[in-house]
Amino acid sequence: MAIEVLLTALTLSACSGGPTDTKPPVVPPPVTPPPVVPVAYVPGQSYLGRNGYVEYIAGNTPVILTAPHGGSLTPSSIPDRTASACGGSATTVTDANTQELVRTMQARYAARFGRYPHVVISHLSRRKLDPNRLQPEAGCGNAEAATALGEWHSYIDLAKSAVLKAHGKGWYMDMHGHGHAVPRLELGYLLSAAALDGSDAALDASSALENSASILTLSIASPLSFSALLRGPTSLGTLYAGLGFPAIPSSSDPRPSGTEYFNGGDNTRRHSCGSEASPLGGTTGGLICGVQIEANFAGVRDNAANRERFADVTAQVLEQYLRVHWGLLLAP
Repeated sequence: MAIEVLLTALTLSACSGGPTDTKPPVVPPPVTPPPVVPVAYVPGQSYLGRNGYVEYIAGNTPVILTAPHGGSLTPSSIPDRTASACGGSATTVTDANTQELVRTMQARYAARFGRYPHVVISHLSRRKLDPNRLQPEAGCGNAEAATALGEWHSYIDLAKSAVLKAHGKGWYMDMHGHGHAVPRLELGYLLSAAALDGSDAALDASSALENSASILTLSIASPLSFSALLRGPTSLGTLYAGLGFPAIPSSSDPRPSGTEYFNGGDNTRRHSCGSEASPLGGTTGGLICGVQIEANFAGVRDNAANRERFADVTAQVLEQYLRVHWGLLLAP
């Protein structure tokens, strides 16, 4: 079912970087995107925004999945993004098969639990819009791109509101793809590589690091130490690695130690629970926490069988991780 969503263009906000190891400068609070047109959203049903640029698949569980960089639409009415025109790096590389990955994750999750996670997908090519950046780098000042960016965040906000109303708290995962030399999942908690290179004692001694992390609220609620949540025996990365998907940080791969690593971008800053959420329009210390996952291509995204295997494992991992650390139950 496709429903056109009529939104006004967003007022442009300041630009900052994306998923790098450098913390972005403080930016003023952005203008809140206008809400999507209210309808009775049916779990598992797809809804399209204006021109089909953004898709929302309604859910009825406390999990939200997004894919900002897997789109292929290149409308001539939106100019190509360039560093000179948009600022920042204006990266335009597509994260291949990430749209297909989140659809498979939704399907396998539903097969396991009988319920649907919320899913938001950008169908615009990254040449035209980068939903994981702030304006002007995101859409280069183009009104049509700004409308799509507003729809993107409005649909995520809609999913968050539904999760909080039905479950009280929830989990957000922004799905990306990397082409780095080491084939592993890079779990971005908004902590720099330098911070992760530190000792467990250093991580646990720094309230500033815990406050900035995308799992702040979960960490405060958990009896485990901050470092144990990041790379201990029951951490997200260790659970993935134990089921055949090497990940960093984890018990077996705790530190980047000079290797390439993405630590999370503006979607995770805004829509999870760390200290940067409120300045970007989210809720610092709120009850939606999460992570950015940069997935390697071979063995995860490259074909349907591997996407299904990863999706099945993700459902298992989230069921254990969220139950153990946050008392959040995914099974009915």
